[in-house]
Amino acid sequence: MSQTSFFLPNDRTWARLLLHDDAFNTLYLDLSAPAGSLLSLNDQPVAADDSVRVTVQPRFGTYGLTLSPAGLEFTAARPTATFSFARYGDLSVADDAASYASRAEYAEALALWFEITPGRWRRVSSSEYDGADAVTGRLAQPGSYVVAAPR
Repeated sequence: MSQTSFFLPNDRTWARLLLHDDAFNTLYLDLSAPAGSLLSLNDQPVAADDSVRVTVQPRFGTYGLTLSPAGLEFTAARPTATFSFARYGDLSVADDAASYASRAEYAEALALWFEITPGRWRRVSSSEYDGADAVTGRLAQPGSYVVAAPR
């Protein structure tokens, strides 16, 4: 799985799937948004019929992404990221964590986090574990996101 760039249209709903590099095309990320989700780019309004080129860089070794360009702003109809870890997620980390009694409890604590400054993370308020080996959250702005549970 590698970095990908594509144009996001502002006049219609869009979705983009990122897949693991395996023989099964296993889902890694489903990124989508409704029409009208793009507000501005570098303080210039994005018109209803405009598109903006974005880049999505998966975060290797974790479930996460870095979304750019940095100057992109979204409306209240922000993009949604759903990370699927059904096949490759390693919940065994819960075995050594005193905070969680089981792998299931650890999975339920997973959420999407946004890096506010290098090394400092804030939980995405709309983030949730969906009960089916996936975590979903709405992206408020470009930047780095990871799926993690509090320690």
